Amino acid sequence: MPDELVTSISPSRVAMLGTDCKPVRCVGLVGEVGSTVQCSIYDQRSSTCREFDASWANGEANVDCDAARAAFGLPALQPEFETPFEQIA
Repeated sequence: MPDELVTSISPSRVAMLGTDCKPVRCVGLVGEVGSTVQCSIYDQRSSTCREFDASWANGEANVDCDAARAAFGLPALQPEFETPFEQIA
């Protein structure tokens, strides 16, 4: 993670600029929430971001993802269901 994009929160920990403000908006996030957004440092993102899964990405809801979406007025993500195959008689 680029040093110029972080702030120290303890001698051994840093946080992305913008994540310690209200409203929270990581400096690495570009675009408009609710439309199209992306991480501008995706390949260099922190372990915190690497370990945060969107709801249903691994078959389970993520309440933190749902809460973050709700904070921006977005609905929780829903699981994708497979259409069962019809048996041919």
